[in-house]
Amino acid sequence: MIVWKTIVSFIVIVRRIVRYAEMQLLRSELKSCGKNFRIDYGAQVEHPEFISISDDVTINSHAWLSIVPLPGAHEPSLEIARGTYIGRFATISCANRIVIEEDVLISDRVFITDVLHGFGDKSLPVSRQPLYSTGTVEIGSGTWIGIGVSVMPNVKIGKHCVIGANAVVTHDIPDYHVAAGAPARIIRRID
Repeated sequence: MIVWKTIVSFIVIVRRIVRYAEMQLLRSELKSCGKNFRIDYGAQVEHPEFISISDDVTINSHAWLSIVPLPGAHEPSLEIARGTYIGRFATISCANRIVIEEDVLISDRVFITDVLHGFGDKSLPVSRQPLYSTGTVEIGSGTWIGIGVSVMPNVKIGKHCVIGANAVVTHDIPDYHVAAGAPARIIRRID
């Protein structure tokens, strides 16, 4: 029994050392990285050189930051401001520019994108058609994005908004509003 406890303790220590080394490597690859940045096990980051992360940001387990540099387009930019929390299994796909302001709460399984697949050529499957961006995405400070929400390209969500679970945001939401539905519609103002 003591042997098994020793082996388990050793494995835990090795995993912590590996995790620390992975975090240090990721920090060095990011465009910029603030203090107290935390990314949990299983999260993936592609092209960290296009990502700026501020202080006190948490990216939970199995989240995916997918940066997609498009041929002939300007460099993509993902900016995540201070105090933002990104939930489990969230996906952020950026080919143009996505700005997430301070203290944004992004729930589990949220999808945020500024890029779409082309589908206009009937002779090609969608998977072989080019990607394109129709505009940037901005999420204002203090906003809460509910579980399962999709935020589509060319959308600005204002400050201190609440986006209800499973909403699909296809249009701008002004400051201090609650929106829900697919497509998302404003259901009330926060007074």
